Order: sequence, then structure tokens, then C-alpha cells
Amino acid sequence: MNTHLNNLALIGISGGEIILIMVVLLFLLSGAALFVGLIYLIVRAAQHQPRPAAPQLPPQILMDNLRKRDSEHLKLLTIFHIVFAGLALLGIAFLFVHHFMMQTIFSNPEFWRGQNGAAPPPRVFFDAFVWFYVLMGVLLVMACAANLLSALFLWRQQHRVFSMVVGGLNCLQIPFGTALGVFTILVLSRDSVQELYAGVTKPL
Repeated sequence: MNTHLNNLALIGISGGEIILIMVVLLFLLSGAALFVGLIYLIVRAAQHQPRPAAPQLPPQILMDNLRKRDSEHLKLLTIFHIVFAGLALLGIAFLFVHHFMMQTIFSNPEFWRGQNGAAPPPRVFFDAFVWFYVLMGVLLVMACAANLLSALFLWRQQHRVFSMVVGGLNCLQIPFGTALGVFTILVLSRDSVQELYAGVTKPL
């Protein structure tokens, strides 16, 4: 234990900073757990809503109406997932622009000479940002690819579980991703949609 503390001391991290980091991590984990629980409650509440009384229509007409509604919702989900993939591409482009601006500022000594003689920040500061760019870039590429695949599967009505997983991951991107994720999970959880994916009923 003392060896670990000595190593942290060599890095320059004090005991108070360690406690602060642990508190922040605990706060983030608690927030993530609450968020996942909230999404779960929303989905459960929507699935267990009392069904309205069925109108006095022939069964075939009712079935056609359900199939039409499900087909329209799946088409909307396909479009929304493509749009969300496009937003991820915009995020990647923004990262490239931001990286170019930061690199230009840090590598231009003339910029810092005009700041009342202020010394430029250390190079390690920019190196830390590089890891941020790499991490965010990987996440955005994965989000773009996953949403494009989900859009293709929704269009073909295949791999329903994959689209539900992508919808759950989209819920982490507040607020638009959350709305899209909840809508995806609700639609794909319907019995009529599951039958559509299984080939029990045919789309209109």
C-alpha cells in the first residue's frame, strides 16, 4: 500500500486529489446507473400501458392497419439512424478542424508573443488533447458505422436485437440519441414487429 502511495506521490498526485478523483468517478457511475434505470422504467411503462378497446373492424383490416403502422415506423427509424450516422460524421469533421486549430495555436510562437509576453503552455498539454481526439474519433466512427448498419437492418427487417442494442447505446447521447433510442426500443419490442421480423406476417 505504501509503495502505491509513493508511486502516486512521485507522479505528483496528492491524497486530496485522489479522493477528488474517486468522488468524481463515483458520481459518474451513479449518474450512468440512474440514467440506465430511467430508460428501463420508460420502456417498461410504455410496454405495460393498457391497450385501448379494439374498434369493431374485421380482423383482416385491423391486421393491415398494424402492418402499415409498423412499416411506417420502421421506415422512420431507418431514416433517423441514417441522419444520426451523418451527425457522427459531422462530429468527426469537427474533431479534425479542432485538432488543426489547436495544433496551429500551439506550434505558432508568434501567437503567444502577442499575449502580453505570456509563455506558451507546455507541449504535454497538447499531447493530452491528442488522446482525447483519438478516443472521441474512435467512438464517433463506431457510432456512425453502428447506426448505418442498424439502418440497413431496419430497412431489410433483419437482426432486430442488433438494432435494439444500437438504440440502447444511442440513449447515452442526450437528448436526440435518447429520443431515437427509446423510440427504437419501443417499436422493436412490439409483438407485431417481432412477428414481422420472424416472417410470420409480411410487410405491406
